[in-house]
Amino acid sequence: MEEKVYRTELTPVSFLERSASIFPDKTAVVYDDRKYTYREFAERVYRLASHLRDVGLQKHDRVGFLCLNTPHLLEAHFAVPAAGGILVAVNTRLNSQEIDYILKHSGVKFLFVHAELQPLVKPL
Repeated sequence: MEEKVYRTELTPVSFLERSASIFPDKTAVVYDDRKYTYREFAERVYRLASHLRDVGLQKHDRVGFLCLNTPHLLEAHFAVPAAGGILVAVNTRLNSQEIDYILKHSGVKFLFVHAELQPLVKPL
């Protein structure tokens, strides 16, 4: 008798789903004095993914994030692929011309910008 082996691909999204299911109340993210459990973090990720789909994100659309290294950027790393998109994380140390090139070259359809970084995209 042959034993069946069931395999599930371990993607970042499936890893989060599994962690939220098995460790819902364990700490997943710590940022300054704020802590998020796996349940809270997954809820935030799914909320962003849902919003992206609601505003028209299609499979393989590029979503740009010009964001400081905060939980928002971490959420994007999970939410964008969960919604079917491709994340374009833009380096915050670039100048406006370099950012413009990356956004045009990558074909970004949606762009999220941290408030502190707005001056970098205003000229665009």
